[in-house]
Amino acid sequence: MGLLQKISWKTRRWNLRINLFNIYLHDGDACWGFSIFEVVKQYRSYSLLSFEFRLPDRTTVRRFTVDSFDILFIATPLRKWAIDLDDDIMWGRVPTTFQRVLLKIVEKVF
Repeated sequence: MGLLQKISWKTRRWNLRINLFNIYLHDGDACWGFSIFEVVKQYRSYSLLSFEFRLPDRTTVRRFTVDSFDILFIATPLRKWAIDLDDDIMWGRVPTTFQRVLLKIVEKVF
């Protein structure tokens, strides 16, 4: 087995993409924005700094809309935490008051 085949076999389950700088100028989803040092691992995006928005076009987007943003790689973990806590609440777990306040903040921001 050749060296390249060994490398291919050892990395077959990796799913990783690294982008240093992207600019979105009305991409396929009518999105504008940028991302600086974005890491996509297992189809989840983590960015040092990113901001994506859509401009009004009188048809589908009525006003300025922020689609997503991330600062210091925290947006994806916070969304995951909020989804997990929301599922726990749905299945009967009683959250603390502090967790409820944090959940409301995360839902409003993200």
